[in-house]
Amino acid sequence: MRNFLDYLFKEWFRQVGEALLLAFLVTTFVFTTVGVVGSSMNPTLLNGERVFVPKYETWLVRFGLMQWQRGEVAIVKPPEGTPNAVAQFPVLGFQFRAFFIKRIVGLPGDEVSLREGVVYVNGKPLNEIHITASLTPYPDSYPVVCYDNEKLTALITQQQVRFAPDQLPEYLKPTLEMLAPPSAEDLQLSRSGEHCYTSALKLKPGYYFVMGDNRTFGGSEDSRTFGPVPTASIAGRANAVWWPLNRIRALPVPEGFKGL
Repeated sequence: MRNFLDYLFKEWFRQVGEALLLAFLVTTFVFTTVGVVGSSMNPTLLNGERVFVPKYETWLVRFGLMQWQRGEVAIVKPPEGTPNAVAQFPVLGFQFRAFFIKRIVGLPGDEVSLREGVVYVNGKPLNEIHITASLTPYPDSYPVVCYDNEKLTALITQQQVRFAPDQLPEYLKPTLEMLAPPSAEDLQLSRSGEHCYTSALKLKPGYYFVMGDNRTFGGSEDSRTFGPVPTASIAGRANAVWWPLNRIRALPVPEGFKGL
């Protein structure tokens, strides 16, 4: 009897192990699903929806066989230290750095800025009718920089948070390296006192600028807060909503991105 029970236990353990291994392989290399928490991607994605993420695309990107495109909805791991990026695991209670769901706005090599609520990519205004048809973006500008006597004195991020260059948190130091140089006119104005203006970011190789679709005040914490993200921080692309069943739909690249 004991030998029979040992056999049943070993057989059960083997089957559970195989199932867990298969689940790990599928979610790592084939596909996974991610739940939407919050309203940062409104009106495109709603709280409680679940999106389908083809994980094999992540590996194709890492091996240089494809790249992420402007307008795609990405699953992003924000940099360590990002405000509001720490979540608490249900029941067990331990904390972890949660993934964000954002839209890719700028690719490596792009120049990106935001002026009075309008996104500019390589000098062209982005037509975001997929957003503006449902909400009015807050007239935000980014990145705002300040110079005094030709010396950079401040980087002002989303919601008017001001950082001196020597007091930047680690996650914002790459942003400092991507700031577009000031024009001769801006340098001239800084000789009369501190001069603040909207600059632009020239994205380094391997960095992406991501934003939430909810552009109301405080609607999304994104690259305007934590800066551009490296390729390794993008865990995949959400290509469809599969839950709830009455809201199944694809997530195509909006038309406005196709004209860039």
